[in-house]
Amino acid sequence: MKHIGAAIGLSIFILVCIAFILPLIAAFSPLFFSAEQHVHSAYKSLWKITGFTLKQALFSTMVALLIGFPAAFFTARRKFFGKNFLLALSAVPLCIPVLLVALGFVMFLGMQGTVNKFLMSVLALKEPPVTFLYSFLGIVVAQGFYNFPIVMKTCHDAWTSLSATQHEAAVMLGASRTHVFRTITLIQLLPAITTSAMLVFLFCFFSFVIVLLFGGIGTTVLEVEIYQAARTSLDFSRAAKLALTETGIAVLIICTYTIIEKSGRKNSGMAFASAKLKQKKLSKAETFCAVLFWALVVMFFIAPFANIIVSAFTKTTTGYLAKKDMGLPFTLGNFSKVFSRRSFWKAFVNTITTGLASAVLCVCCALFYSCISVDKKHKTLKVLPLLPMTVSSVVLGLGIMLLVPKGTPFILVLCQSATFWPLAYRQIYSAMVRIPQSQMDAAKCLSPSKLDPTFNIQIPMCRKNILAAFGFCFAMSIGDTTLPLMLAIPNFDTMALYTYKLAGSYRFNEACACGVVLGLLATPIFLSGSKNANGEQNDSALP
Repeated sequence: MKHIGAAIGLSIFILVCIAFILPLIAAFSPLFFSAEQHVHSAYKSLWKITGFTLKQALFSTMVALLIGFPAAFFTARRKFFGKNFLLALSAVPLCIPVLLVALGFVMFLGMQGTVNKFLMSVLALKEPPVTFLYSFLGIVVAQGFYNFPIVMKTCHDAWTSLSATQHEAAVMLGASRTHVFRTITLIQLLPAITTSAMLVFLFCFFSFVIVLLFGGIGTTVLEVEIYQAARTSLDFSRAAKLALTETGIAVLIICTYTIIEKSGRKNSGMAFASAKLKQKKLSKAETFCAVLFWALVVMFFIAPFANIIVSAFTKTTTGYLAKKDMGLPFTLGNFSKVFSRRSFWKAFVNTITTGLASAVLCVCCALFYSCISVDKKHKTLKVLPLLPMTVSSVVLGLGIMLLVPKGTPFILVLCQSATFWPLAYRQIYSAMVRIPQSQMDAAKCLSPSKLDPTFNIQIPMCRKNILAAFGFCFAMSIGDTTLPLMLAIPNFDTMALYTYKLAGSYRFNEACACGVVLGLLATPIFLSGSKNANGEQNDSALP
């Protein structure tokens, strides 16, 4: 039975690897079979798009750092009301689909959003005063605030692990608090800051849905251009050039991240056995900064999500909100309209089915590869899980388009598994390396089969992280809008795609109702896995 399980794991792993390699080769194949005309203008356009992609990713990362680092300081070094709630926000980028972020910003800060409706009603304006959302600034704000919890969690964990010995010695020698922070604390936190910044930059570099919804004239990125070249223009040669450029830059980012992470591991852990830094109460100046910080977080992070829930239970209004509509007439009508459609329930079933299937395949691949990499401990084995992180879902979808005439749910599951399994691997592998080697050696000596230590020790001891990995991959799968859009499977919708189509047809209140259902599907399963893993998944879930 154990041999059958191992054979199934190997078969699934090979199948998922094939589902990654073949589309990747196909995505670049038009470069070798088509002749490009107007080379100069084509490359000029390519550099312009690439420059804007890097620019928006850089500025989005800066916003995430400007919000996330102070948040890490407050949560790690100070005592205040709402601290646990702020730390809980670190799960949002990992379990809330980016589509809901975009929808929340549209409903809250869009041209007909809550803020504009309120200001136009109070100030008797004829035009909406807040118009930054559909621009470069809107993209940066949405992505920066969506990803700031990643910076906060990474830096918070590093900050709480710092030793107080060096800080106390520096203070005793007469160093000021500012000098200690600049010369000791900041240097010790630099690996965590750099690592989190690289992760956020990569996420923003692969941005698709937010730019697709918010991007105006001249505000397009590589992901969106690949999608439009492949789906709208059918210019596969151009799409391949864009895909190669994007993948090449992503490889450089991942290589830089790997070097930084490796350096951070070497520099971490000094004097961790000594006393930790003590938490203090907020001073008056810090209280003012904390209030300003909370105002920004509420305005650009909490309010957009809350607005989705409110809009889901609010009657649809036509035009801008009139004074008579200021009463926010709550209703279940939006849910009633959505639930009354057979297309919604088909999308609901499709979402559950593909989500469970993708999560199972991801966990099987991650579990199989974790057992191999832990046992062999060869450096080259750690490279393979990094490869899917360099290829976006749009590029993978482009390859599928060139391989098969029509997408299928089975292909969607395979593509999602090929994209997400490295994230599950990080969670499971981080648990396996903590198993004492002496225990594994004893099991190998006493076990008649080589598979006994895996099934009797490794899997049972890692079951919490396996559940966390399953929940995370399920949440990622059901929130994925990119691959269903690229594959365009006939008569097949997922909840994320269904929500996107409702928003695209300006039925925002119904889209919010569908978004609430999608959020209720993703969050509980992910958070249950998080609790089972004792809070370790947030670190290991990051690529």
